[in-house]
Amino acid sequence: MTGTAAGGGSVRAGVPRPEHVHLGTISTAVAPLVHGPSRSARVVAATAYAVHLATGDRELPAIAVVTRDAIRLPNALVLPFSSADRPLDLNTPRAGFGAGRVVVGPVHFEPEASWTPPRVQGASSPPDPARIGQVTVLLDALAQPLPPPLAPRLTDLRHALHANRSGEVRRAARALVGLGPGLTPSGDDILCGALLASRAWGGSLAPLSEAVADASLRTPLLSAALLRHAVRGECVPQAHAFLRALSGEGPPLELEPAVRELLAVGHHSGGDLARGVLAVGLSRARKVTGDRNDYPLK
Repeated sequence: MTGTAAGGGSVRAGVPRPEHVHLGTISTAVAPLVHGPSRSARVVAATAYAVHLATGDRELPAIAVVTRDAIRLPNALVLPFSSADRPLDLNTPRAGFGAGRVVVGPVHFEPEASWTPPRVQGASSPPDPARIGQVTVLLDALAQPLPPPLAPRLTDLRHALHANRSGEVRRAARALVGLGPGLTPSGDDILCGALLASRAWGGSLAPLSEAVADASLRTPLLSAALLRHAVRGECVPQAHAFLRALSGEGPPLELEPAVRELLAVGHHSGGDLARGVLAVGLSRARKVTGDRNDYPLK
C-alpha cells in the first residue's frame, strides 16, 4: 500500500519521508542486497569516514557507506562528498537496506550508479623473487611492527605454506582469525593478504578459505565481511596494485609507491595485509627459484 508524497512522489504508508537523501555509487559486490527486498540492519561502527551495517547475510555480512576520501572497501556505497564536508558519524541504532537504498536513521543513501571492486585473478606470472626481497626490506623499514602475540603465529603460517600441507595451513590460519585489537584485527588482515595472494599465484586457497569459514563467530563483523570478500578475490585498490607490482606487472620503479600506498591503508591494516601476501609470495617464489632459502621464514 502506498501513499502520496509532496510533489507527487509515492511513499510506503507508515514510513516517514526521509529528511536527507544522498546519492552515491554502489559496489557491484553488494548491489544485489541494496536492490533486493527491504531488510532491517544494525549499525556496528560509525566514523566521520564510514558507517558499517550488519546485514544478517552469510555471504555478504556487511555494507559500508563511505565518503569519497575513505578507503574504498569492496562492500562500499561511495558518496561524492568528503568526510570534512559531511562527516558520517551518525549516532543512531536504526538502519536498513533494500528497495534501492541504504537507510541510517533519518538519512537515505541511494545508488545512482555502480562501481566494480578490484578482483584478483590468476596472475600471468608468479611473484618475482627479487621484488619479494625488496618488499621484505621496505616492510621492515616502513611498516608498524607486529605485536608480540602475532609474530609467532605469522611464522607458523609461513612455515605451513612453505611445507604446502593443507592441514597445517588450516590450523595456522585459524590461529590468526580475530587475533589483535580493533575492527579489523591484524591476524585477519594477514589472512586477507594470504587469501588474495593464493588466488593470484596458486597454492593454499582451499585450506585458507576453510579456516575463515566461521570467521563471523570469531572476529568483529567488519573484519569477517572483508575476509569473505578476500575469499572471492575482492579487495581494496591498493592491495590489487600491490599484488600486480609483486608479480612484475609494471616497471620496478612502481614497486615502492605501491608499498607506500598500501601501508597508508588504516593504522596497521595495509602493513599486515602485505605480510600475508608475502607469506604466500615467499613460498611461491621458492618454487620458481628451486626452493633456495634466499629470504628468511621468520
